[in-house]
Amino acid sequence: MRLAALITTLSLLSTAAAAQQVTYDYDRGTDFARFKTYAWVDGTILQDEFNHRRIVAAVDSQLKLKGFTRVERGANPDLLVAYHASFDKDLRITGFSSGWAGYRFAASRSGTARVDDVVTGTVVVDMVEAASKTIIWRGTARKEVDAAASPEKREKNIHKAAEKLYRNYPPRKG
Repeated sequence: MRLAALITTLSLLSTAAAAQQVTYDYDRGTDFARFKTYAWVDGTILQDEFNHRRIVAAVDSQLKLKGFTRVERGANPDLLVAYHASFDKDLRITGFSSGWAGYRFAASRSGTARVDDVVTGTVVVDMVEAASKTIIWRGTARKEVDAAASPEKREKNIHKAAEKLYRNYPPRKG
């Protein structure tokens, strides 16, 4: 019974660890309703052209759903949009113990530990008011990177992150 509970708990923890973490922040004094157009500017972009295009397409898709029109930078857009991508490497330590006796009877207990390298990717999307060059909104998405993911899975993950980023855009006052 305890083993089943432990396995269930470990599987739930591994699911939570792989979930996307999304946050956002914004300038509370901004009237977001007045922005209708945007243009892309360079941020800290990915060198991987495939994933770069996926990020831009995912953000474009969300901004279109919010009523924005993408224009060229020379067309005097209301907003400038840039993304910044980075990767961090961490260690994940997992352990498991088994046995039938209490701690005083350590000889009847056993355990194992495993250490894995984990790569976490972070994408930050900034929206800057073009006229004043002031940042008005920033969304951040962070997720463990699956290097073996298929192109379809990568695209799905990036679109899901963009959807979560813009779920609370425009921000609600209050």
